[in-house]
Amino acid sequence: MVEMTLTEHWQPKPGVLLEFTTTAASQAATETTAPSDIPATYLQESHIRRWSARRQTDDPLASELSFCFTIARPLDAEALRRTYIAFLQRHETLRSWFRIDEADGGFALTRYLLDPAAVDLETHTLDTFTDSGELRDTLVAKFKANANPTRWPAIVCCAIDHGADGFTIVYSADHAFTDGMSVLTSTYEFHALYTAFSTGQEPVLPPVGSYVEFARTERAAVAARPPELEQLAGLLAEKAHQVRPLPIELGLAPGEVADSFGTKVDMLDAAEIDAFAAACKNAGGSFSAGLYAAVALAELEFAGRTSYLGMNVVGTRSEPQYQLAQGWFINLMPIAFDLDGAQRFTDLIGRAGVALDWTKPLSNVPIHAALDRAAELTGAPLPVTTDWPWVSYLDMRAVSGPALEAALPGVSGINGLGSRSKIGQTSPIWFNRELERLHVTMMYPDTPVAHKSAAEYLEQIRTTLRAIAETGDFAVTAPALARS
Repeated sequence: MVEMTLTEHWQPKPGVLLEFTTTAASQAATETTAPSDIPATYLQESHIRRWSARRQTDDPLASELSFCFTIARPLDAEALRRTYIAFLQRHETLRSWFRIDEADGGFALTRYLLDPAAVDLETHTLDTFTDSGELRDTLVAKFKANANPTRWPAIVCCAIDHGADGFTIVYSADHAFTDGMSVLTSTYEFHALYTAFSTGQEPVLPPVGSYVEFARTERAAVAARPPELEQLAGLLAEKAHQVRPLPIELGLAPGEVADSFGTKVDMLDAAEIDAFAAACKNAGGSFSAGLYAAVALAELEFAGRTSYLGMNVVGTRSEPQYQLAQGWFINLMPIAFDLDGAQRFTDLIGRAGVALDWTKPLSNVPIHAALDRAAELTGAPLPVTTDWPWVSYLDMRAVSGPALEAALPGVSGINGLGSRSKIGQTSPIWFNRELERLHVTMMYPDTPVAHKSAAEYLEQIRTTLRAIAETGDFAVTAPALARS
């Protein structure tokens, strides 16, 4: 099973730390690399804008995505060096960086793309660590220092050698060039490459698409002004005045921030998942429609909200060549529906399903392009994506539990690693369906008020979901007075 762990809570197994860094010749090649005419994706540009605005402040944007996993075989350092090189050569986005031009108050990005033949790494043995905390702090400092989309590589390639007990691969990249699914698929790729190189074979891997070419295609599609762009922009313009945060009290003054706190809560076990899925089907809806209907009913009971509005993260790996590609292949789609007096699950799931179905044909329209167009329609800027509440659902059954272990023999301890930051609002809520559970993860400001309110909010959602699983329906009996 893949776990997400805050880097502050990570306890890597001690050992000898090795780092694979670019050679002098490889680094010199970046100085002579010509600019590329391929733009950033809309999502990359938005991320780099936020990163740039905060990089010189006391609250820089946490920009790295990191992971680790252990292989139960003695380390072949040369095979792992070749693994990292081959991995970087296969994925154009990992050989990219951007120059920022903010002259005259503007913001422009120029891409640079290193030739794959120029990629070369050398191995450095850094130190032997006996203390897990010291090892973690050393690696986390590297993660943060290298998460910079304006330089190459914006990547950390390491290993912790445990001797006869095997070794741990540790990898980190700037979020501009990767996403959660990319982190997951990279474990398969690292395993396949390393297995081949360590056994004297040349790896045989399927070709992968390029997130760089995805960027070119995306920009060209928006420039053609498709009708889907107008549809999505119209919906955003219509709903902009209803944007509000999740109904969680934070205990912060306006503009105040606090350290973030992450939580993970199990909502349903395996039997309850099956029962909930059956209830959704019997009510004429999908699992995801049922989930959003349940959240809407929970918010009616908890906060008196008579309409649902949020952003849902959707994948954009619609083409086969992108299934194993590295890149940030996500988009955000608004989900909006009114309850109109409905207080039962079986009455509401159809409305949630219609809201989901309406946006499906629009999912390849970049949300940031649609927000720009909506601002043109309304004559005023719209709330940025981070101001909308995010409630997302991911079906992770294919890559959880036994399925993942069977695909990666000898691999254990697969962990995604996230960093804390200072926040003044809740983070996205992620519902993750695995083989044996449905759980939710979220982050919120680390204040007593937020701890209490977030726990009560998530408990209301869990109560609603479990009631539906047990009885096939749920009715709100005492809606709360409306609150923000």
